[in-house]
Amino acid sequence: MKRLFPTIATLLALAPPALAQGALELPQALQALPGTLDWKSADLNYESAVRQLEAAQAALGFKWSGGADYTLRESGSNLTLSSTASLGVLPWSSSADAVRSAERALERAALTRREARNALYLALHNQYYGLRQAQTDLTIAQTTLALRERQLQIVSAQNQAGTATLSDLLTAQQNLDTARSGLVSAQGALELARLTLASTLGLSPQQLGNPVTAPEEPSLPGESLETLLQRALASRSDVLRSQSQLRDAEENLASAERDRLIPSAALSAGYSTSAASLSAGLNLKSGTASLSGAVPLVQGSGGTVQAQGWSLGLSLSVPIFDPVSDSRISTARTALQAAQQALETTRKAAELDVRQKYQNLQTARAAIAAARAGLNAANQSLRTAQARLQAGTGTSVDVQAAQLNQLQAQRNLEAALIQAQLAALALQNALGQDLTATLGGSK
Repeated sequence: MKRLFPTIATLLALAPPALAQGALELPQALQALPGTLDWKSADLNYESAVRQLEAAQAALGFKWSGGADYTLRESGSNLTLSSTASLGVLPWSSSADAVRSAERALERAALTRREARNALYLALHNQYYGLRQAQTDLTIAQTTLALRERQLQIVSAQNQAGTATLSDLLTAQQNLDTARSGLVSAQGALELARLTLASTLGLSPQQLGNPVTAPEEPSLPGESLETLLQRALASRSDVLRSQSQLRDAEENLASAERDRLIPSAALSAGYSTSAASLSAGLNLKSGTASLSGAVPLVQGSGGTVQAQGWSLGLSLSVPIFDPVSDSRISTARTALQAAQQALETTRKAAELDVRQKYQNLQTARAAIAAARAGLNAANQSLRTAQARLQAGTGTSVDVQAAQLNQLQAQRNLEAALIQAQLAALALQNALGQDLTATLGGSK
């Protein structure tokens, strides 16, 4: 036993220095997510969709332009100033279609951002608890190495006394070598787990404290599975995105059919005097109304004399044979059918995903009971080994072995709790819940 304490002290000195740092609670780590690069990248993608909607709305809104026309002739020069204002007024205009399309694109961007945030939330839980498990594994590896060293000492002494064979000695030495290899592996896994979590949070490994938040046992949702399925179909990002894409396809088909049926027609009205002219127009195809005015500032003797008074105009072009428009309609109908099938496929996949996540949670919860039973058995074995040592019928090595089994049983129970908690979060994500609603960040 005297050699045990120097060995453990040496192993602890070899452990990563971050193990001696302060505590890192899970809520604290989660609150740092809005400042990470991945979170900000998701926000930027959403902001891009916002800007596109603003551009589409600007194209539909009021526009005003000014211009000048200057002509130089032998008889003199002409200079006319003009100004035109236009505004989309009809709901079937291409600009109005663009606005509606941009609005749906913004809805999809919000869904994609929610998916990205949820993925970060789940990844952080995995990494946080992965670091806790890696620390526990290092402790187990250290305890295992100390036990194997003690066992080798005993077998060596027995071999010298003639009560243990060379094969026993070689086996003990092999167990010690395996324990040393396991310790190196556990140290590397711990360092990698720390680097992974630090990278997600945008910190250096030296700034990262020890994860101290233990997993909790989750409960099953209070609703029935069928109720959960209905909630998922109404809230999941992939289903809502498919519905939005279906609306896009419906709008595209309606637009193609409208362009084929509505003639290219324009109404105009104007009034002209020798001092100025004013005209108004409405393009039925584009749905745009316009108002224009012109004022001649300089007019040579040979300038064109404008007719004075009112004027009305109508231009009309009816499509009779237009294979390009007919092809657009056929393409839009095919795209609509594909969108309908995609929505149905997405709904079926969503139902299957929710059922699978629900089953995973049930299985994980059942594993907790088995792990607790294993820990109870390990605790009883340790108490028995300690009692036998006090009674003189057991050895300290037996106690060490029982302590190692207890550490492993505790690790198994925490692993089962982690899996159950992660399964519960995965189910909430599958139901379309925003896991990050309490973390702040841009909405």
